[in-house]
Amino acid sequence: MDVLLVRLRFPFYSVARRSFQVRTSLILPSPSALKGALARGLVLLRGADGENLDDVARKAVEELDEKLVDAKAVGVAPLTPMVKTAFLLKRLRNLEKGSKPEKDDAMRREYVFTKELLVAYIFKNLTEEEKNLYLRAAMLIDTLGDTESLSTVVWAGFVKPLKNSAPLAFYAPYGEISNALTKKVQSGGAVRISTETMLVSPDYGSRREEVFYLPIEERRKKRVVYYERTAKVPDVEGAIELDGEVFGIWIPGN
Repeated sequence: MDVLLVRLRFPFYSVARRSFQVRTSLILPSPSALKGALARGLVLLRGADGENLDDVARKAVEELDEKLVDAKAVGVAPLTPMVKTAFLLKRLRNLEKGSKPEKDDAMRREYVFTKELLVAYIFKNLTEEEKNLYLRAAMLIDTLGDTESLSTVVWAGFVKPLKNSAPLAFYAPYGEISNALTKKVQSGGAVRISTETMLVSPDYGSRREEVFYLPIEERRKKRVVYYERTAKVPDVEGAIELDGEVFGIWIPGN
């Protein structure tokens, strides 16, 4: 296994379970959004191959899925909380076919304000040429979620996962991690349970969703609700190290 780590910096982002105009945001970006961002980088590198945009995107995701085992994210150092805030978004629609130049619309949209996320793409059996391709594609990620969610790649690189036991840092499928949560409680430890239902992949029809365990907890400061990583998590057999910090990561099949 090879893990491509991408450190993304934001002003804010919005990733939703459904692409409605008025919507709430997931706390962390879904696997589907992460795959889509990397697939877009592949298209930018090699050009469009398809009859329309949906066909181009479908082919890029299908190619990615042949090698990609999993994709997940975590808030990273310098540790900053994730704060959800909703505001009214107004934008012009004069680029749409048949729109008048003055036509616009407004919608209420929720965004998550944070400084940085660490994204992990877990691959299998990559050649050096493929590693170089996916690394270059990752460096082209400039949005994550909706078109207003601008991001900047501040670092990206491949690392080998360690076989060390470490506290879980990245989110993981709840069904796969539930045994580890139970063992933690049975041994006298404490866990913080936070879950979200997220889209697994841009499937263009089936829209397969799954419940994910998020190793975060909700906190409150007066009227402000925010989220940050929690220490009340189970240990998992798998880790990655970056800048002296060890992140426990659940790798399917381990």
